[in-house]
Amino acid sequence: MNTTNEPIPLPHESEGSLRAGYGNEYTEWKDWSAEAFGTLSTREEADISAQFNAAKTPFPPGTLALDIGFGNGRLLGYGAKRHWQMHGTELNEGLVERARKSGFDAVYSEDLSPFPDSSFNLVVAFDVMEHIPQDQILGFLAQVQRVLLDGGVFLARFPNGDSPFGLQIQNGDPTHLTFIGSMRAEYFANKAGMEIVYLGGEKVPLRAGFPHTAHRLLAIPIRGMMNTFLNLLFCPRDPKAFCSVNLVMILRAHKSNATTG
Repeated sequence: MNTTNEPIPLPHESEGSLRAGYGNEYTEWKDWSAEAFGTLSTREEADISAQFNAAKTPFPPGTLALDIGFGNGRLLGYGAKRHWQMHGTELNEGLVERARKSGFDAVYSEDLSPFPDSSFNLVVAFDVMEHIPQDQILGFLAQVQRVLLDGGVFLARFPNGDSPFGLQIQNGDPTHLTFIGSMRAEYFANKAGMEIVYLGGEKVPLRAGFPHTAHRLLAIPIRGMMNTFLNLLFCPRDPKAFCSVNLVMILRAHKSNATTG
């Protein structure tokens, strides 16, 4: 972890390039070690599986998958265990090298231009959209739509703009630029011409290995009661996932509906 007082460079510090803030200082601050690349704990694997279950779409062996901003490779490792054909993009050359050494097809790029149209069944962006300037999000979704096969799935996770509990994640990383709530996410999806399969709080499975399962046995029902109470107070006609720190958005591509953003 970064224990110095030196600021982490922000993405806009190099003439608007998104690459500027994600060098070695950033990976050290995130505590992403080369030894841990592509590995998952029991809890992380259970949590990722829960999000894919919300897509209500089978992803069998051979699924063509792209992980945007793969970080320390947890999703790459998750997909490899399921025999998906994993590809990834990153803004950090060191992380790209780690991925390639681990046998993944990884590219150093801040967009999806290296990939042809209709290349993937699945595109995933965990903890990515909050790093994108708001005026570039529709363009980003247009790129996602372009590289997806017709009927392909886009799965994104980002800090919950509907919740005060999402502030700890949004404000904890100085490279985060855009706070997205459910209404804004729905606007982006509709403008991009993509079908919303799921838009709501991050799924939290009960079984996640010890001690996480024990904690969740207590936390999940309490959060559920709190969420019901807060919605009754503040938005009974349009319930929100107040007690989820992240939102998950799952979209399906319909190429006839594609827009240019």
